[in-house]
Amino acid sequence: MSTTLHTTRRTRPSMKLRSIARRLRKRWPWALLALLPALPLAAAFAPEPGRAYAALLLGVVVFASVLAVSGLRAAAARSRELALHPSPAAPAAPKFSGPISDRKQKAYVRWTGRLHNGWSEAALPVLYQTARTKKEDPRYRLKVLRALCEWHAQERRDRREPRDLDFDVVIVSNMNLPGGTTSSNEAEILAFREAGLRVGLLHHPVWNWNIIRPINPKLEALVDDEQVVRLTPADTARCRLMIVRLPNTMIRLMDDLPQISADRAILVINQTPHEEYGVTGGYGRSWSIADVHRNLTEWVGDHTWYGISPVVLGILDRYHAEELAHVDVAAAPWYNTIDMRRWDRGDDLPERGDRPIRIGRHSRDHITKWPNAADQMRAAYPARDDIEVHVMGGHKSVQRIIGTLPDNWVSHPFGSMHASEFLRELDVYVYFTDEAYVEAFGRSPLEAMATGVPCILPDRFEPLFGEGAFYCRPDEVEAEVRRLMDDPEYYRARVEAGRRTVRERFSPQALMQRLAGYGIDVDPAVFDAPIAPAADLDEPATARTSA
Repeated sequence: MSTTLHTTRRTRPSMKLRSIARRLRKRWPWALLALLPALPLAAAFAPEPGRAYAALLLGVVVFASVLAVSGLRAAAARSRELALHPSPAAPAAPKFSGPISDRKQKAYVRWTGRLHNGWSEAALPVLYQTARTKKEDPRYRLKVLRALCEWHAQERRDRREPRDLDFDVVIVSNMNLPGGTTSSNEAEILAFREAGLRVGLLHHPVWNWNIIRPINPKLEALVDDEQVVRLTPADTARCRLMIVRLPNTMIRLMDDLPQISADRAILVINQTPHEEYGVTGGYGRSWSIADVHRNLTEWVGDHTWYGISPVVLGILDRYHAEELAHVDVAAAPWYNTIDMRRWDRGDDLPERGDRPIRIGRHSRDHITKWPNAADQMRAAYPARDDIEVHVMGGHKSVQRIIGTLPDNWVSHPFGSMHASEFLRELDVYVYFTDEAYVEAFGRSPLEAMATGVPCILPDRFEPLFGEGAFYCRPDEVEAEVRRLMDDPEYYRARVEAGRRTVRERFSPQALMQRLAGYGIDVDPAVFDAPIAPAADLDEPATARTSA
C-alpha cells in the first residue's frame, strides 16, 4: 500500500505540467500576452538597449498579427458551428398586406357605432386601446384614429347650450326599426300631437342590435322642435308621463343620457322575454326581466310594466311569475294605437266582377311569420283557379317551406307600397304564423281591420281582437272565404265588427282614456275631424312598412 501511495505522489506534478502544456498549446496567444509586460524589463537590462527595444517592437507586431489570425480562426469556427447547428431565428416583424379583415371591419362598425349612438364611455377605451396597440395593422390603427378625431370634432360642432324642457309625454324607444315598434310610436306621436300635447322623443338603440341605422324617416318627419322635440344628452327634461317602448332597449342603458324627471313612468312590453314558448317553457332569450327592471329603476325610479296584449300578459303570468314577484305589472294591456281615419277605405269595397277572390297578408320576411308545416300553409292559402293570394313581404320564407310559389300567388316586396294601398285591394285578410311563435301583438291584422278588410286568424289572436275577426284552423279558411264572398250582408257584418273593435280598443280615443289615468286629460272630440288617409301622406316609400 505504501508503494502505491508513493507512486501517486510522484506522478502528480508531471500530470499538472502536461495539463498546463495542453492549455498553452490551445491558448498560446494569451501566453504570449502574459509574457509581453516582461519584455520592457528585459530591454532595460540588456547590454545594447537599442537592439532590445527593436526586438520589443517586433514582438508587439508579431503578437498583434497572431491575435488577428486567432480571431479569424475563431470566427470561421463559429460560422461552421452555425451552419451545422443554426440557432432559432428571431420572430419576424408582422407583415400587413391585403384588405383589412372582415372581423376587424365588423368590430370597427360595432364600436364606432356605439361611440356615435350613446355609448361613448364604453367605446372610447376600446378604440383608444386599438389605436395604441403596435402589433395591430397600422392601416386599421389609422382608421380608428380618424374615427376618434371625427367624433371629437363632431362633439365640438354639435355642442349646444343645455335646454330645460317641459313635456306632457316623453317616448323612449329604439326609433330606427322598420316594423311594428316604429308604427306604434308613430301612431301615438300623431295622436298626442293632434290632442295638443307636447312630446319629447329619446332615441335609445339596443346595445347589440343594428345601432348605426338612422332613425326611421317616418319618426324623423314628425320632429318640429316645438310640439315634438328630439332630446339630446345635454338636455334636462320634465314630463308627466314617460313611455318606454321595447324592453330590449333597457338591456344596457346608454352612457350619454339626458336628465329626465318623470311624474310617472311605464314600460310597454311589446316583445316577450323569450322568442318562443313550448311545453318545457321558453327558449331563445330576448331580454332579462331582472336586468331590465334594475336598469330602468336605477334610471327613473318606480315604474309600471304594461303588456302590449293579453297574449303577452298571459305569457308573463304563466312562465315568469316568480321573476316578476317584485315588479309592478298592470292588469290591463297598453294596446297599440291606430287611427282608422288614416286607413279606412269606407264602404267602397273592391269591385270583383269576374276576377278571382283576392286573399292576402303583409309582414316582414321571417320564417316564424308563416305556418311551419307545408300542409298548413297550403290549406291556409289554397291554390285555386278562382282565388289569388297576394302577399307583401315573406315570399322567401314561403319558398323555404313549400318550395316554388304556386301560380296563383302575387308577391310584392315588403315596403314597396304603403300598407293601406296594399290592403285596399284585398277581399279577405288571412294571417297564420308558426304555432310556436309568440306574436306579441299583431299589428298587421289590426291594419287590415282598420282598412275595412274582414280578417281570418288562428284562435290565439282571439284574446286580443275579440269579435273583430273570425278564428279557425288552416283547413277551415277556404270555406270561410267563400262564405264571406257569397254573402254580402255577412261580409259587411264582419267588416263592421273589425271597425268596432278598433274603435273600442285601439283608437286614439282609447289611448286618451289611458292617459287620463295619469292625470293627462284630453277632449276625445279632437279626433272627430276628418284627416287625410295614410296612403295620401307624403312619406318616403322605404318608410311605409308595418309588421
